[in-house]
Amino acid sequence: MTSTASPLFLPYHRLARLRPEAARWWRPLLVVIVAAVIALVLFAIVLVGGLLVSLVPGVPDPSPELDDPRNPMDTALGLATLAVMTPAVLWAYRFVGGRRGAAAGSLHSVAGRFRWSLALRAAAVVIPVFAVVNGASVVFSGASFDVPQQRGAVVAILLIVVVAVPLQCAAEEYVFRALPMQVCGIWLRSPLWGILLPVPLFVLGHEYDVWGQVDIAVFAVAMGLLAWKTGGIELPIVVHTANNLTLFLMSPFAPATVAQGAVDPRMLLISIPITVLTTLGLWAWVSRREGIGFLTPVRGAGRSEAARVPAGAVLHSMNG
Repeated sequence: MTSTASPLFLPYHRLARLRPEAARWWRPLLVVIVAAVIALVLFAIVLVGGLLVSLVPGVPDPSPELDDPRNPMDTALGLATLAVMTPAVLWAYRFVGGRRGAAAGSLHSVAGRFRWSLALRAAAVVIPVFAVVNGASVVFSGASFDVPQQRGAVVAILLIVVVAVPLQCAAEEYVFRALPMQVCGIWLRSPLWGILLPVPLFVLGHEYDVWGQVDIAVFAVAMGLLAWKTGGIELPIVVHTANNLTLFLMSPFAPATVAQGAVDPRMLLISIPITVLTTLGLWAWVSRREGIGFLTPVRGAGRSEAARVPAGAVLHSMNG
């Protein structure tokens, strides 16, 4: 029986401490800087590529603000410029994060990989729920629906949305949940630092009024808590995708679904409860699935792997 801490029993926000070289105080700062540089390079590549594509006859020019939901180029570039943040963060950790071996995939989850089975099972329930709720919200809000005359553009937008929205949502979750949680987790024990500190940045990244920003802040906190509880970034990505995907799929027919700005405060009576209830539902499901307490985070890949770890390792890692 050994007293060496097992990586299977570190909570998600402390996974950077799997290896001493990854837990050096300056390492997170280097990761953030490198990720920002890579993101800027990829952002420029996407914009230049988009401009070149728009030169092809028949392809519409992007608008200056990339905010026309009925313009395929606006949709593609708007989503792609955000989606590039995922490879930026992952490559930064790969190049300068000091993570090797069992820690290589720890930005995804405590299992050291992206848990596709967990994500797909959750998506099968969460996406239909958000489709119904968001659809009903748009109808009750009085938004006008109509079918654009350019059917080809609509088909292109829908295809772009199905492919790019999950990537855009994943990028925001890696940047605003995974990265700050594991950066703060090197220096601080409590997961709340990594959950709460990035909330203002996430809020400022949206152009809503005060009511809309309250909604965004609640969502950000809920997704941070869900990442901590579930031991990974998969379920926050699923919830984020379920919300954005259903709204973007309606945007060619009802542009108001993705418009930012003033928000009717009455809509928060729908959006905040669905965020909270979805989070609690997934929280309870994961607790039951993993056989852990309601306030206990997932550590490791689950009960099957936990059973193979020496008991002494459990006690040691829970204290560190």
